[in-house]
Amino acid sequence: MKFKTILCLLLTVCFLFTGCGNENATTDMKPSNQSSGQTAQGRDYLTLLYSATDSFNPYTVKTDINRQIVKLLYDPLVKINDKFEAVNTIASSVEIKGNVCTVNLKSISFSDGTPLTAEDVVYSCNLAKNSETVYKDKLYEVESVKADGNAVVFTLTKNDPYFVNVLDFPIIKKGSDTVTDSDSVSIPPIGSGRFKLNKNYNGLETNENYNGKIKNIKKIKLINAPDTESVAHYTEIGAADMYFTEISDGQITRMSAKRAEVNLNNFVFLGINQNYAPLNQVNLRQAISSAVDRTKLCKNAFYNNALPATGFFHPVWKQTGSVQNLEISANNEITIENLEEIGYNKLNSEGIRVNSNGTPLMFTLLVNSENRIRILAANTIAAQLKAVGIGITVVEKPYEQYIGDLTSGSFELYLGEVKLTDNMDISSLFGIGGSAAYGMPDVAASTDESQIESGEEQQEVKPQASSSQTVLKEYANSNATIKDVAVVLQTDMPAVPLCYRTGVLFYNKKIENVENSSLSDIYFSIESYLIN
Repeated sequence: MKFKTILCLLLTVCFLFTGCGNENATTDMKPSNQSSGQTAQGRDYLTLLYSATDSFNPYTVKTDINRQIVKLLYDPLVKINDKFEAVNTIASSVEIKGNVCTVNLKSISFSDGTPLTAEDVVYSCNLAKNSETVYKDKLYEVESVKADGNAVVFTLTKNDPYFVNVLDFPIIKKGSDTVTDSDSVSIPPIGSGRFKLNKNYNGLETNENYNGKIKNIKKIKLINAPDTESVAHYTEIGAADMYFTEISDGQITRMSAKRAEVNLNNFVFLGINQNYAPLNQVNLRQAISSAVDRTKLCKNAFYNNALPATGFFHPVWKQTGSVQNLEISANNEITIENLEEIGYNKLNSEGIRVNSNGTPLMFTLLVNSENRIRILAANTIAAQLKAVGIGITVVEKPYEQYIGDLTSGSFELYLGEVKLTDNMDISSLFGIGGSAAYGMPDVAASTDESQIESGEEQQEVKPQASSSQTVLKEYANSNATIKDVAVVLQTDMPAVPLCYRTGVLFYNKKIENVENSSLSDIYFSIESYLIN
């Protein structure tokens, strides 16, 4: 497959909300004039962190803080809100028919006053696809892109009704990323976003050509935070008005501020190797699922920085919300019914369920030994399963060995996390030939070629595709809907959904109207921000 998934470590994070609030910090960290920047509606500027040594080019930027600044400078075709819904930005309309997506553009100008054209979009798309950014991973389906008048036509490698959700790559003016100054230093590209860089590239000011209206925030002051230590320091003392973290580095964050949860499409699950009996039985997989208390797992292992999974897709996504109904608390009654139905009716002296042959329900759970939160989550799950008579031995291995065991199929259960793209393509985990389909029936690797053994002609038995693999194939061919996929996955239970992680946006207590913040645009509602 041509797409890419990212297996992530489950990370330990504990947020402590202490520290002082210095809201008058400026770029040079000098005391500011209390009356400067004040309007009848309140303060007219924000103070944010940035790295002076990093780029403002969206396709070469390296630091997280600059990646967020970039989203104020360059608008995309669409933005994705906190419910994973596409909101038109540069696009006036998006139409998807089969494997062709046509995007019509609004009449928009760049910050230098020149019109934004379909050629600029094509140029930006090709930059994105050839970059080492998340946008490259999102655009894995794009086979070709071309301009057609005031429209852009994307041809995809497969049908995808939610391709619009990955059209949030930044649009820059064609060729502006190649311009340098007199010292041959690259100049930041030209965008059409809400703000533009000032002449010294150390602050932002409103873009007078912006296709919209910024009500209150007229400029953004920047504080240079060149490394993780300085970012932590400025955050802790409250020098910045806003700070976002995906909690991907496990660092403790301290900031006296308001806090907004930001939904991430990071799917945490209990992987199952269906090539091992009795894990190839649906009843057992369902029993494991109903024994897990997802609410307690989110609280105790993820410090409430996660949402309990109600199914295989994000619980806030409306497209599948009506058909996802996994209980977020444990239901041991259902678990026991399923176990007894497959013959595990007795408990041995150790409290483990056994069948009529005396075979106990004992499994290993593979986890990454390099991460404490991962081990904590695994042991929490093990204790929950032990309560219903399913024995779990947690096996801790370094990351490289952990991945090696997954790749070779040398596991029974494993704790995993995948960052899904916002078109909700889950086939990497459960589809035929999926790049992270560990433990699924190996249909793609099977063959019908006859073999000669001991002088007799024998035909290899081809593994049968699971119902999950089948429905994902039908979905790719437009013969099934995303709701069909959600229902079949929940019925077949190829893995046990646990939770979806969340990031955190800290912001000054005086800021109002912070809404819809998403990974696509942390400053989603900055046009309406009000600082009292």
